[in-house]
Amino acid sequence: MKDTAFNDDVAAVRRLFAGHDPAAGYPEDAAARELSRIEVIAAGHRPGGAPARPRRLLRPALIGAAAALTAVAVVVPVSLQSGRPAYAEPPPAPLDVPASERTGGREHLLDLARAAAAAEPPARDGDVAYVRTSEWTFTYSQDVDSGRVGWGILPEERSVWRAPDESGVELSVPREPEHVGGDEGPLGFLFGDGTERFEWGDGEGGDGMFFTWEPDTLSTDPEELEEQLVDGAGFDAGTPEATLFYALQSLYTEAPVDPRVQSAVLRVLAGHEGVLYAGPSEDRYGREGELFLVEEEGEETLERRIMFDADTGMPLYFEVVAVESEYEQPEGVELPLVNHYSVIVETAWVPEVEDRP
Repeated sequence: MKDTAFNDDVAAVRRLFAGHDPAAGYPEDAAARELSRIEVIAAGHRPGGAPARPRRLLRPALIGAAAALTAVAVVVPVSLQSGRPAYAEPPPAPLDVPASERTGGREHLLDLARAAAAAEPPARDGDVAYVRTSEWTFTYSQDVDSGRVGWGILPEERSVWRAPDESGVELSVPREPEHVGGDEGPLGFLFGDGTERFEWGDGEGGDGMFFTWEPDTLSTDPEELEEQLVDGAGFDAGTPEATLFYALQSLYTEAPVDPRVQSAVLRVLAGHEGVLYAGPSEDRYGREGELFLVEEEGEETLERRIMFDADTGMPLYFEVVAVESEYEQPEGVELPLVNHYSVIVETAWVPEVEDRP
């Protein structure tokens, strides 16, 4: 197939699923097609991460990954080899956050900032950053040759280690997809290898597990910290507060956050009227906290949401919710839509890569 034909196919797919395209604005080439016959359309790119490699799915969206505070009740996972009809039940709707209940977040954020400032810093047993997350990503998968499309929520447990010399390991443990729809074949491809382990070198030639912000370099002065976060984001989400939420999604999943830095983060957010307080909430691990959100408008209207522990001010989970879209959704899929949801399960400083606290 000629490159031009391939690009036409990709363009058609991106127009169909534009709100969820992880590579919008980034041209593809024939080499990418040879690496994988499957185009996974999930949600966004991850700044400061490892170099691109063929893998099960594109990392959870920071740009266009709609993630949400989903209803905890879910249907029984559908086995891809079960012989059941391809269309199962629709994805769960996000928890409703009525507009009438959203208020300015300033005072709540300042209260959390004071709580974070009083919290104890995490133990420093080493210089390797360890972060474990539980993630749910709403994913489209398209077979480029046949045009077959499948979609479903892909649960995954991720453990990531980053060392000061830019070496590191990412361990990804999938669970069976939930709410499978469309054609199961393309989606099944994503789970063919089971647990995946990726190891990165010491940064030579771009092969490294880089930090977006080097450990111990973030300021505790809110004004300086805001500049650092925006510079590190590498992406303009349309408003200062949306860009900050985008940056925090990276910050919270790269390394443990010092409570003094977190206190400054909360003071930064308190300075933006667009950061709204949505009230108390609960994550998939049953932890309670205070939920905040910002809106991001474009071809899709997104809500980026982060929940903080009420006692410590530390982050518990983040999500992005697609609220409105100019594009038609697949049959059985309605907005608002949960595309990605990430629980921050555990963070720590450990002595060596692959050590656990």
